[in-house]
Amino acid sequence: MSDGRAARPAVYSIPTHRSFADSLAAGLIAKFGDDPLRLASGRILLPNNRAVRTITDAFVRASGSGLLLPRLIPIGDPELDERIGGALDPAGDEEPVPPAIEPLERMAMLAALVRGPDESAAEAMRLASELARTIDALIIEEVDPARLADAVADAPELAAHWEKALERFRAVLERWPAILAERGRIDLTDRRNRLLRRTSDRWAEKPPTGFTVAAGITTAAPAIAAVLARVARMPEGMVVLPGLSLAGSMSDEEWDALGPDDRGRTEETHPNFI
Repeated sequence: MSDGRAARPAVYSIPTHRSFADSLAAGLIAKFGDDPLRLASGRILLPNNRAVRTITDAFVRASGSGLLLPRLIPIGDPELDERIGGALDPAGDEEPVPPAIEPLERMAMLAALVRGPDESAAEAMRLASELARTIDALIIEEVDPARLADAVADAPELAAHWEKALERFRAVLERWPAILAERGRIDLTDRRNRLLRRTSDRWAEKPPTGFTVAAGITTAAPAIAAVLARVARMPEGMVVLPGLSLAGSMSDEEWDALGPDDRGRTEETHPNFI
């Protein structure tokens, strides 16, 4: 019985001097277009909704006529559920992933938690917005909020600025998961991570029917990276990236430039970073 993995990761690159969207659409039509139903039975994982629109337009240009498109799934956007139907949702006997808290309710709750006695509601909302972005960034990177305090210790030059901010936010960050649990809710980014992790695990056991392409996704976020690693090893899976060096064409100096350097900085936007 197959273990659901290809012998080697199927990773491809489209050179930066070519249109990524048009090259991807033309390649998939050439590979699967002889059977419209086979093309329609596949799925393309994309970084965001803008990429979905761009790839849709590219398929229209490449086809020149009516075409049944594969399912286009923006896995980088937080709100997965409304856009992809059951493609990544838990199925069968799996325990349901808790629903996400509504954005407005979340902001109101965070504002109430961070508001000081002499602060206006507008200032509290501003602080809540900053805190919400921090929480989301930590969740996406799967970093424990407690590690924020470690960042201050590791960077003394930032200590005064960070310590002042963390003194206010730390208690909220520590209480926030329990507050959500009382309401049976989780953060939207947390829900996305859980759906992606479950998808990766489920596809390891039983790859979906039809082809699966992960295209143009260059983030190193752990949950998304796990899905890409799984797709690259599925029998009909492919990862397609822009400007990726596949033939050892990068020099040692170029690889070293990706980081981390002596200050821990990395060139995360480079396609070969992941």
